[in-house]
Amino acid sequence: MGINLGAGVGAGLQTFLTTGNVYAAAGVGAVTALAGGGANGPTAVGNLGNSAQNGWQSAALATQDMMNAQNEFFQLGLQQQSTQFDQMTAEKSELQRQSNILRDVAMQQRKADDQITKKFIESITG
Repeated sequence: MGINLGAGVGAGLQTFLTTGNVYAAAGVGAVTALAGGGANGPTAVGNLGNSAQNGWQSAALATQDMMNAQNEFFQLGLQQQSTQFDQMTAEKSELQRQSNILRDVAMQQRKADDQITKKFIESITG
C-alpha cells in the first residue's frame, strides 16, 4: 500500500472548496493519500466525498428550513402588529369623530344659551 500525498492534498482541497468543511476535507485527503491510487482508492474517496457533500447539503438545507420557519414567525408577528395598529387607528378615529360631535353639540348649546340669555335680558329690560 503506497501513500500518494499529491492526490491526498488535491482531493482534500477539492472537498474543502466543494463543502467548505475543513474536517471533511481532511478526512477525504487522508483517505485519498492512504489509498495510494489503488483500484479501491477512487471508489472509497468518491464515496467519502459524496457522503461529506451529502452531509453538508443536508446541513445547509436544515439551516435554510430553520431560517424559513423563523421568517414565517417574524412575518406572523409583523402581521399581528399591523392588525393591532389598524384597530388602534380605527378606534382613535372613532373617538375623534365622537369628540367632534360632542364639541359641535356643545357649541350649539352655547349658541342656544346665548339666545336664551339675550331673550331673557330683553324681556327684563324691555
